[in-house]
Amino acid sequence: MLRFQLFGMPVVVRGSFLLIAAFVGFIGVGDLARSVAWLVIVFFSILIHELGHAFTARMYGSTVAIELNGLGGLTRWGAPDGELTPGRRALIAAAGSATGLVFGGLVWVVARQFDPYPPLTAFILENVIYVNVFWGLLNWLPIRALDGGHLLESFLEKVIPEKAESVGRVVFIATAAAGVLIAIRLDLLFIAILAGWMLLSEFATGQRAPAAGLPMLDYEAPASDEPSDPAAPGEQGEETPEDAWGDSK
Repeated sequence: MLRFQLFGMPVVVRGSFLLIAAFVGFIGVGDLARSVAWLVIVFFSILIHELGHAFTARMYGSTVAIELNGLGGLTRWGAPDGELTPGRRALIAAAGSATGLVFGGLVWVVARQFDPYPPLTAFILENVIYVNVFWGLLNWLPIRALDGGHLLESFLEKVIPEKAESVGRVVFIATAAAGVLIAIRLDLLFIAILAGWMLLSEFATGQRAPAAGLPMLDYEAPASDEPSDPAAPGEQGEETPEDAWGDSK
């Protein structure tokens, strides 16, 4: 476990994050230098994504903490004066991918000015753009565990609060099922497994699933006076459905 402070926010990086990211990189490229590059890219890209959530939540007075685990991240936060409004929760949810998209876009714009590059440099630039843009857009899909799921929940809570859960559940199931079929059709095994896991979670409990440890699956803590300490002994970053992000990324 790696712990440090970044912009006044506690950050925990669990060994599972480093191991899984390194493993995925190695089986994906089979080259040590590129595998190390991939690990560094994933680390900083997901951290940037979580910082987008964290800075936005802190702008509304929340205390925040960031954790990287598995192949993903989560931002824990707690509102100081009760629950935040659906609109503010939606902004917090959207901020992670938006930050990554802006970062990936800037890298793309700058990189175009100096093309061509040596093979390793080209690999790094391509994957920085891919991870921040593709994973960021994927995270806006209306599936419960993703940012898009939190956005949809906030919207439904605002316009039809009495039917928000039932309507959201139908959308989450339909989107996850479509994701499985499309990913299989496009031979995207990892995405198919991810979507399938979310679909099974929705059918099994109808609750927010625990942090998935998959690309940028953000799972924020309940609105409370203080966020849970991700480094607290015995927690190990695990949460039950009752500990779910009660406001809604």
